[in-house]
Amino acid sequence: MSIHLPSISECRSIDARLPDSGSDSSRLSVFENGRQVPFAVNRVFLIHTDRSTTRGHHAHRRCSQALICVAGTCEVTVDDGRNRKQIALSGPDRGVLVPAGIWAEQRYKVRGTILMVLCDLRYDEDDYIRDYEEFLRYRAAYAPVASVS
Repeated sequence: MSIHLPSISECRSIDARLPDSGSDSSRLSVFENGRQVPFAVNRVFLIHTDRSTTRGHHAHRRCSQALICVAGTCEVTVDDGRNRKQIALSGPDRGVLVPAGIWAEQRYKVRGTILMVLCDLRYDEDDYIRDYEEFLRYRAAYAPVASVS
């Protein structure tokens, strides 16, 4: 059995800037279902840091996420088991989509960083893959089998 296993190329940036969306003293950042966020949001959580740290270190079997750094600076590493890519986030105007089946880690670079995560599913501990070797086995188990001509 094979399922769609995304590659890191599917971890794309999303842009929340709107033209003429503020004044000289304020800005508006918007993330809407079906526009910047290609799924219905069923869960939102914030990660607040009081020091430089690294978090994440997991993949999801079914849950897709949009990560937006609303304050501070965060470097997101995405990994599809073959390739890794780092994406720098700073400020609420841009985020990154992380589809299910991608390993992700976040490095919080400055004190006071806040990362907002939008999820298409509610929390389910069974959806998490927290061991990298298990993640690689998961990817291998569901990889499409090459056909022989």
